[in-house]
Amino acid sequence: MALPSLIDVVTVIVILLPGFVSFVLFKWVSIIERKFSDFETVVWSLFVSLLIYMIFGAVTGISDFDRIRDAILLPSTLLMVLSLSLGFGFIPGGIVRYALRKRVVRGDCWDACMSRADSTNNRWVIVYTENGLEYKGRIHIYGTVGEYRRELVIEEPKLIQRNDDGKVK
Repeated sequence: MALPSLIDVVTVIVILLPGFVSFVLFKWVSIIERKFSDFETVVWSLFVSLLIYMIFGAVTGISDFDRIRDAILLPSTLLMVLSLSLGFGFIPGGIVRYALRKRVVRGDCWDACMSRADSTNNRWVIVYTENGLEYKGRIHIYGTVGEYRRELVIEEPKLIQRNDDGKVK
């Protein structure tokens, strides 16, 4: 089996790269955090690239991949393909984000709760410990990365004691 030539590698990159850029931007803007397999990513990238090159061909008259590959490093061609790639990522991603996924936030529920607590002055929490105790206090510091990711420090903690029927003493 012979190795592909450099021109074959460049052709594959020229074909897939605009769609890949659009696909990644679409996922980021519309907050789709699902992991896609390599196969799915390549298929979506190819599909979006073909759409981009259809529009590119209609505008410029360059319609075959050999001519596109030869002209891709020209500044005007590169700028048009990059613009179409960014447009195909941002515009549909924004439509999906603001029409269908309004309440979706980036990250998990910890990130969502902590960012919401940062945006309001109402930072009171009730913490349930592993040994069954219950504390109430204001969020002082919380971890978001690394080994302190899920740690929480509360100011002025107050132990909540309850009766047997569950009412606060």
